Amino acid sequence: MTAPNPALKRSIGSVLLTLYGVGTILGAGIYVLVGEVAGRAGIYAPLSFALAALLALFSAFSYAELAARFPVSAGEAVYVEEAFQKPGLSALIGYLVVTIGLVSSATLVHGFTRYLGVFVIVPDWLVLGSVTLCLGLIAIWGVKESLSIAAIMTLVE
Repeated sequence: MTAPNPALKRSIGSVLLTLYGVGTILGAGIYVLVGEVAGRAGIYAPLSFALAALLALFSAFSYAELAARFPVSAGEAVYVEEAFQKPGLSALIGYLVVTIGLVSSATLVHGFTRYLGVFVIVPDWLVLGSVTLCLGLIAIWGVKESLSIAAIMTLVE
């Protein structure tokens, strides 16, 4: 007897997905890195951000095309599986996507801690733990709810 394929509840509309994509591309990283970029690029910093935006468009258009062709979850792993027909390679891509998510999240929380430390004297471990816990609880709350919060934050940006 085969187990039925579990279906994911589709609760993300095109508006939430678009705002999520914009927020991911712009993201908080731009605020964490703007000082570093300005220090290195000087008066060319706006040009460097414009060039980065142009390059990001190529990635966005590629993902849009692939998502239209393969409208399933686990995008990157599915794209690699379809292209190369190697399950081990697609599993590796899935693990790498999770790793990238963890590392980028940790980097952003660390950047937030540094910014907050300029205004308030709080132990880093307390800020890191509190922010990580809050974000984890929001993620557990649900995909639609966490994307709604991310969309609001993107609009505020």
